[in-house]
Amino acid sequence: MVERSPANRSSGSSTERRHSAPKVNRASLGREVANHIRELIFAGDLDQSGRVPQDAIAESLGVSRLPVREALIALEAEGLVESEPHKGAFVVPITREDIQDHYAAHGAAQGIAATRAISHMTDTVLDRLQSLNAQLSETKGREKQHGINWEFHTLINRTGGSRRLIWMLKYMAQNLPRSVFELPPPASPEALRGHAAIIAALRANDPDAVQAACREHMRLEGDFVVSVLERRGILSSSNGQPA
Repeated sequence: MVERSPANRSSGSSTERRHSAPKVNRASLGREVANHIRELIFAGDLDQSGRVPQDAIAESLGVSRLPVREALIALEAEGLVESEPHKGAFVVPITREDIQDHYAAHGAAQGIAATRAISHMTDTVLDRLQSLNAQLSETKGREKQHGINWEFHTLINRTGGSRRLIWMLKYMAQNLPRSVFELPPPASPEALRGHAAIIAALRANDPDAVQAACREHMRLEGDFVVSVLERRGILSSSNGQPA
């Protein structure tokens, strides 16, 4: 929940809500508002090509317009909104290609990180990756599965030791709402086979196979996300019309 602005705290009802609301670092407000707007866009709650209702969003979150404007600047850099002078910010329609490109780029970055990890890979790390994939196949509950999946990929990235790549992968993961990023089932047969292919390529010290396995793993996730968003009517065709 986002901290309410001083202007909204003067009323009795706002005061009552204020006591139950957690305090939020002011520096993180823009990021939280951006996350909220990102969720609205991918949930279809904001019309494609429609104007972003800044005042309504600020009021619903109990913040001033400043963090909303900061959030829109960040979202424009991501290509999710577009500002027009004296008119406001408008939602940029999301296409199938947008999602596919996102996952293709993510897979390429993961492949680079995994390739970098080859020279630092040990039997201990490889055995841990094997164990995590086995745990994933046996674990029930999506939240626990996502935790194991996160540990699997994070272990590879950290073994590679490139802080820049780790930052890039984290940034790309945050460009999609968590509700979208976690759509692909982490313990599906396709995901488990993808992990197994990555482990096999790492064991073989084969950089080309590592790259290919990472790209294919993320391509399948992207295809799954596209299929869900298309069923929900979230994606547009290249001309901006509903897909």
